[in-house]
Amino acid sequence: MRGSAASDSSVWSRLPQKLGDAVRPRIPEIARACVDAIAAEIPEYSSRFADEPGRASAIELARRGIERDVDRVGTPALWQADRLAGFRGHGRDAFHSGLSREAVQAAVRVSSRVTWRWIADIAREAGLSGDVLYGAAEGMFADVETSMTAVAEGYSAAEAAVSGTGERHRRLLRALLGGRAFAAEPFPAEAANEVDGLAAAGLPLPERLAAVAFRALPGAPEFPPDLLPEHVPADPAGDPPAALTPAPDVDLIGLTGLPPGWTAAVGPLVPPAQAPESFRVARRAVDLAARGLLDAPGPVIWCRDHVTTLLLLADEFLVAQLASTTLEPLAGLSGRRREQLAETLLALVRTRGSAPELGRLLDLHPQTIRARLKKLGELFGDKLDDPAERLRLELALLAERALPDRG
Repeated sequence: MRGSAASDSSVWSRLPQKLGDAVRPRIPEIARACVDAIAAEIPEYSSRFADEPGRASAIELARRGIERDVDRVGTPALWQADRLAGFRGHGRDAFHSGLSREAVQAAVRVSSRVTWRWIADIAREAGLSGDVLYGAAEGMFADVETSMTAVAEGYSAAEAAVSGTGERHRRLLRALLGGRAFAAEPFPAEAANEVDGLAAAGLPLPERLAAVAFRALPGAPEFPPDLLPEHVPADPAGDPPAALTPAPDVDLIGLTGLPPGWTAAVGPLVPPAQAPESFRVARRAVDLAARGLLDAPGPVIWCRDHVTTLLLLADEFLVAQLASTTLEPLAGLSGRRREQLAETLLALVRTRGSAPELGRLLDLHPQTIRARLKKLGELFGDKLDDPAERLRLELALLAERALPDRG
């Protein structure tokens, strides 16, 4: 299943580099053995590998794939989206060349079996332990699952281009999102009718899904076709650019490979009727990130990690009013002094700590904290003892941080 992909990568990373060093010189032999076994066991491939150019091309393809997989041994666990993209490409090529889906999947099984036998023999020759053999077997078997799934996705995508499934996916996407950035009604009647028709045509809805919003800067490269699995309804070049997935943690791993200039935001998982709301939140996240108001470590923004900021900035005018009115006692202070008192005030309303506790939290001497607390008491008085006012102060301080230009 797709969910095991991350774990099989970590399995390979835990194996000793000695295994990779022992296997690497034998890769050309393994590739030839894989191609010979496929030709012998799968009739559809026999004629294709009968001529030397066809066989040589297949051996080179197998060699590159085995080399790429062996490179994972003993290295930090990384998801290799290009690996599954390659298998999706195999599936598309198989469809266009007239091979059956069963044949190309059988080729994956045969190749994996032959590769495993060679790796096991080489490991024994190198004196590696049974634990290493067990780990290699675990990684190989997990690879078979993910590889066959990717091949099937590529094959189905090629079929979809011919049969019209791709267009049905786009219709499903537009229907679920209501054709708008957000819908006045969560699920308009016309969209519900469209979804019912598509479900009858073989595109049933999952119980929950997440919407994805995309943004591309002017001049950014085109969206790479293999970053998303083919079963994910997506239209990154549409208006608005969007995608939907029931399994974002699995289906969207490839988005870490977005080219420069692209950003994607993943909305919350919701029932299908709330898909427009998930998309609204995702688009808001993309907009805030473009303005530098929402930080993410890469090109993909997970809205679940930024709920507080998204909530605070849902209405920027209102939250700016909250900050300016609630923090008015600080208005007459100089910039540095105001910043120091605001920092201490936020720590105070969050923790209700004593001067020594706040000093440890802020890495300041307790006497410095006492002086600041005295000044804050003069400025805000009884509000510091009122739970509702403390909450208002915390929201205002967080809002001021989220909107620095409004501070």
